[in-house]
Amino acid sequence: MMQSSRQEVPAAEFDDADREAMERKIQESLETLSQIRVTVMNHESADEQVLQQRVDRLVRGYADMHLLKDRLNVNVPEEVLTYIKDGRNPDEFTSQFMERLASENQFTNGKISALTNFKQEYEAKIREFFPEEADQRIGHQQQQQR
Repeated sequence: MMQSSRQEVPAAEFDDADREAMERKIQESLETLSQIRVTVMNHESADEQVLQQRVDRLVRGYADMHLLKDRLNVNVPEEVLTYIKDGRNPDEFTSQFMERLASENQFTNGKISALTNFKQEYEAKIREFFPEEADQRIGHQQQQQR
């Protein structure tokens, strides 16, 4: 099995300038593709030189991105790639992911609240039925939790 020469770099060591440069190149490529589409849709013989210039700019942009890619170590979740392959907006994935996290967070907070209420009720009942032993029992339970 062939080993990759690419080293894993911790996320904290990412060079934001490289990431921003890649984002700019992607945005520029998208704009150039849009301009190419408009040029092709309104095709006239005089537009051939303009079209060639835009295609050249797109190819140079792709070459720049190819050089930048080795300086980046970004892991994209498989689900995001599937969204893109299906022609869906990756922002939709992010939105749904955040909604799911909020729902799970709310569920977890509900459990914590229920357990806190149970603990308070339990301690109150111990104090009610075992007043002379309550502090010892509650203190012993709290020490076991640590």
